[in-house]
Amino acid sequence: MPDPLLAEIVAQLQAQLAEREQQIATRDQQLTRKDQALALAEIKIRVLEERLRLERIARYGKRSETLSDLQLQLLDLEPGVSQEEVEAESGREPLQPQTPQDKPEGKPRRKHPGRQELPSHLERVEEIVACRPEWSAR
Repeated sequence: MPDPLLAEIVAQLQAQLAEREQQIATRDQQLTRKDQALALAEIKIRVLEERLRLERIARYGKRSETLSDLQLQLLDLEPGVSQEEVEAESGREPLQPQTPQDKPEGKPRRKHPGRQELPSHLERVEEIVACRPEWSAR
């Protein structure tokens, strides 16, 4: 004959397990919806960036098609852009986005020598200097 207390504990555990499975299913659905929303937002961003690029190309002429997005962005920041400036910019190599890790090229920096130790034969004297009373009130 099974123990009624044991049967009750098993039933409670099964109920808790079913509840946890329901919570997991709900969270999975929420995660799926958020993933879909994120993917949609990324697509919208790409579409808007491409629209902006096409608008800039239309504004600056056919020669601006060869410019990178960063070069077009720089042209937008200038108050007045002539066709000659667009042509000159299109003749340059495209700008590369810089990351904080990028180091300027050229002569490598030498390590600072820092403070050198005092010679060991010199006498060490510890002196405590009291501050003026008006300074300690601050």
